[in-house]
Amino acid sequence: MRHGEEPELWRLRHATIHAVNRRDYSPEQVAAWSPGQVDAGAWRAKMRELNPLVSVVGEAIVGYADVQASGLIDHFYVHKDWQRRGVGTALMRALEAEAHRLGLKEVHSRVSLTARPFFERSGFSVIREQEVVIDGVRLRNVLMARRLSDPSNLAADDR
Repeated sequence: MRHGEEPELWRLRHATIHAVNRRDYSPEQVAAWSPGQVDAGAWRAKMRELNPLVSVVGEAIVGYADVQASGLIDHFYVHKDWQRRGVGTALMRALEAEAHRLGLKEVHSRVSLTARPFFERSGFSVIREQEVVIDGVRLRNVLMARRLSDPSNLAADDR
């Protein structure tokens, strides 16, 4: 991520949640998950802390994701207009490379019901289904994890 991209990342996340995740979550749940307003300073600080990888096509940001030193994938969002076009797969590969760089053996994430099939196709397994409460609204998600392959086993073009 480059400094100054934080507002665009918020817009991408917000639009994606409201357009894509509404398949599996009620309007009340979507509104609690991503309200219409954001504290710009807090969001900027959060993005700088996460330091996400950003996927760009032309000059447009089409997705972003992060992996933390703990192995947590906290954010993983693909623009609503770029779903099912390889952006998520490319981000997942980049996250795996970053996880290897960090010396991680496993990654994990709190995955939305909507993203669960993608994460399963990406080799993640369900640890447990869970419920979170945001501003008094209950949302279900799935804690998933994936052991990482040994980077020395990767083909040269996959690194």
